[in-house]
Amino acid sequence: MMDYLFDMPTDFKVYKIKRDKSSGSQPAHTHPYYEIFYLINGDCTFFIDHNIYKLNRGDLIIVPQGELHKSSFPQHGSSERYVLCFKESNLKWLNDIVGPDFVKESLSTGVISIPDKRRDYVEALMNKMIFENEGQDILSPAFIRTGLIELVLFIIRCRRYEENVIKELDVDNQLMQQIATYIYENYDKKLSLEDMSDKFHISRSYLSKKFKAVTGFGFKEYIVNVRIKNACRLLLETNKSITDIAFECGFNDSNYFGDAFRHVKGVSPNKYRKNKEAI
Repeated sequence: MMDYLFDMPTDFKVYKIKRDKSSGSQPAHTHPYYEIFYLINGDCTFFIDHNIYKLNRGDLIIVPQGELHKSSFPQHGSSERYVLCFKESNLKWLNDIVGPDFVKESLSTGVISIPDKRRDYVEALMNKMIFENEGQDILSPAFIRTGLIELVLFIIRCRRYEENVIKELDVDNQLMQQIATYIYENYDKKLSLEDMSDKFHISRSYLSKKFKAVTGFGFKEYIVNVRIKNACRLLLETNKSITDIAFECGFNDSNYFGDAFRHVKGVSPNKYRKNKEAI
């Protein structure tokens, strides 16, 4: 069921996923398509790039293409969520109507707390797309496309014209937010646990435990993932050598970079670059 996190052979996927207390949290990842994550019930922590959100029932988060993210759920209790993944090609009609810049800005990272009176509407749209995604007849692709456009239009309207629906960052963990932001913006520099504990005036053990508890990432795991995310961008957008990219992204050993890249992405940096069209 969780393969959708790493591969999407078609341009649209939608799931309703139930998680019980025995289920594990998903690993950190990026992908070249949009994701809409809607929490039907339960709660979770959603960490995206360097922002921490506490999600509750009725919260919807937009994950743009290429954004590093990870969701973590409490060890006890259960939850249900919809996960909808789609490629930008699905938005062509909408781009033609209102303009691609408007759509892209409206689908930037953010969390919307869907008002109680509109949750049935959102959930009905999701269920309709799940139903049609099973392939009812030759009209199913059209129903899916119109359902997706309707959902995106609803999201845009909420973000642009409704009040009190945009969820703020997790204010209870501002220090971990600051540390994550610092790492995100300084991934190319030396970033040791000792240096960060000195900079933010906390103990190493507290930083390590608290960062993991709040973000779902180990301290070193997050640094590596941010560096790999930026390495992916350089591999696809430049002709720089893999060694140069490794050093530019904060790795001081190109062999270690190769091992870390394979661990995170499942392929070597060279193969990732060569398979650009399949990414």
